[in-house]
Amino acid sequence: MSIPITFDEAWLPGLDRQSSTRQVYLDHASIGRVRRWQKDEPSGLTREWFTAERMVEAFYEPIAGEHATFEEALERVIFYGVEE
Repeated sequence: MSIPITFDEAWLPGLDRQSSTRQVYLDHASIGRVRRWQKDEPSGLTREWFTAERMVEAFYEPIAGEHATFEEALERVIFYGVEE
């Protein structure tokens, strides 16, 4: 049986102006979010990385580590956010 995991298509800007988020849902209930971080480097390039946060009651709890891709961070949200 597959679990119906979905996530927002659009990135929502964060209040810190350095990050944006996508909510992750299990059967329409939020189980966490992936946060995309961006930082402009002196060389003119933009560095990008992702972190995962799981929903615990009404708050988001960071899941340790930075991830190179959205998909890696999404896997962490699913692993830690879905209760068996």
